[in-house]
Amino acid sequence: MGNLNGRNGDRASRLELIGRVQLAYEQLRDTMQRYREDSPRARMAIAAAKRRLSMLNRALAVLALEVAAQQPEAA
Repeated sequence: MGNLNGRNGDRASRLELIGRVQLAYEQLRDTMQRYREDSPRARMAIAAAKRRLSMLNRALAVLALEVAAQQPEAA
């Protein structure tokens, strides 16, 4: 029973991370649309949104590798 709860928790965590990646992408898109002018403030806001998305994408990639490594090999 404990193993099942652990799996559900892992799945919930993965889904939460996927949602956070999607939100970060949407925030980057919105930031780029909002700051059409080339100003220091615009560059800083876009760079911050890109860093956030990049970090979350890396976390998602690592998680995907971990999950793939746990899967039994198909014969």
